Amino acid sequence: MMERGRGALDILFVFACLADADDELDTVSLLARHLDPNEYRIHVIACFHEAGTSEQHHARLEALGVDIDPAPYDLSFDETVNYLAQKIPSFALIISCQNVADIYPALDRLYWQPPLIEYGRLVAHALAGPKHFTRRYVGTSSEVRDAAASRMAGREQHAILIPSARDFPTDARIITLWEKLLDEVLEDRQSPPPVSIFQSFLQGGFECSTHKRSDGRRLDLLVSTGHSTHAEADYRQLASYHIRTVRDGLRWHLIEGGAGQYDWSSFLPMLRAAKSCQMQVIWDLLHYGWPDDIDIWTAKFVDQFAGFARAVAKIIRDEMDDVPFYCPVNEISFHAWAGGEAAYFKPHARGRGFELKCQLARAAIAAMNEILLVDPRARFVHCEPAINIVPEFPSNKAQRAEAEGRRVAQFQAFDMIAGRLWPQLGGEEKLLDIIGLNYYPNNQWILDGPAISSTHAQYRPFRTMLTETYARYGRPILISETGAEGDNRGPWFRMIAAEAKAARNVGIPVEGICYYPIIDHLGWDDDRDCQSGLLSRTVINGQRGVHLPLAQAMGII
Repeated sequence: MMERGRGALDILFVFACLADADDELDTVSLLARHLDPNEYRIHVIACFHEAGTSEQHHARLEALGVDIDPAPYDLSFDETVNYLAQKIPSFALIISCQNVADIYPALDRLYWQPPLIEYGRLVAHALAGPKHFTRRYVGTSSEVRDAAASRMAGREQHAILIPSARDFPTDARIITLWEKLLDEVLEDRQSPPPVSIFQSFLQGGFECSTHKRSDGRRLDLLVSTGHSTHAEADYRQLASYHIRTVRDGLRWHLIEGGAGQYDWSSFLPMLRAAKSCQMQVIWDLLHYGWPDDIDIWTAKFVDQFAGFARAVAKIIRDEMDDVPFYCPVNEISFHAWAGGEAAYFKPHARGRGFELKCQLARAAIAAMNEILLVDPRARFVHCEPAINIVPEFPSNKAQRAEAEGRRVAQFQAFDMIAGRLWPQLGGEEKLLDIIGLNYYPNNQWILDGPAISSTHAQYRPFRTMLTETYARYGRPILISETGAEGDNRGPWFRMIAAEAKAARNVGIPVEGICYYPIIDHLGWDDDRDCQSGLLSRTVINGQRGVHLPLAQAMGII
């Protein structure tokens, strides 16, 4: 049987229209009644609305717990194709009905496609349309099955017969046939892509935030964890656990005292420690903090950051022979919210989140262009939060649209860097090199409400966030931050590792998992002891303590 992951598997039925779909809807209803909801969740999207009839079907399906997405009712054909391309990578399996015309154009726009089953009851439907994405074709009669097989040269056996639920509404054999089919298609894994970019799949991240809080106090997590003066020993300790790649950071506010005037004393010892330990480092250039004399809203910010990046690239090129890795601006999206909407940290603004997002993206793009002029070998990891926002009431169309709009905004920073959104910022596809996804226990929540856990009906398995992101961009992925506090550290890491494995098993190039922060740290707001790391803040005889349950989950002891 198929390996089960955390959370139920989401199956999407796509209809042309719910009217004149009685046979197909009977099958959806049969599956909704009999499939284990802990293993499968059924969703429906219909691309066209017929007043009256559609509402009747909505009520029937919703009573069975089937989620119905009405968004395409208000969209044109092209808009519906775009919407489907945005939605379908989130599902474990797609089942298209009525020879729906929108599905193949949507799949064609993706770098990765979830498995597709076509379900038909008419010979004309079986003969129509391409079949290169179709893993299986289910015909409700032998004539329909044979017609589909004639269009699937070399794999005719993938056209199969399952009678209509309308013809055999109480026949348990139909449920058995569908369960067998679902397992068979979902077990049809690809060979996991090779891991080739980083020195180690398991990585550690050193918290290097340097933002200014609303009370004016600047944080320096490299100091408060002791890593700034203990870098070499920290690197060696991680290397002893076969962690050979880490995230770490420069503190721009300490380095650039005036425009173009650099003091490298806070950075060179760390850089040379990495070289001595043969530790591969992804260097954060901007982790929420910048020099006090620069106004982030001005062109000077972009220009000075680009100059800083160029100077860093020269230092690293002169000190190291290895290919350098950079995260130009960490979490553009979160920074834009925290600094531009919530006034949580500097620049302490409200109502300017998108403006700040554009400014940070422009700075990242300018920095990358300068780095590449110094060292064309440079690689870039763009680290952004992976989130899911759900409506409190899924049947509320307005809530649903609002939640989805906020959810997909998580991709705006990537789109800016790639030049897909606001191309005047200077973005290009080549700059979107490696995608970093940051994922924590509170990254899924109800619209304007609390976080949700894996037991919530609308919770998404993390693997679907990985597949969705790869389908959208086709770029290698690093789980660039993930972790939990206290006793949840070990179980959380096991879950993340299982989800990464599941994504790799369907062809997603997940290149590594960076546990973050790797050292316990003090809370941003209250200096509380955040026991979230593998290593303790306390150093005894040159070594930090180890959280054994997490170490065991990582397989390093």
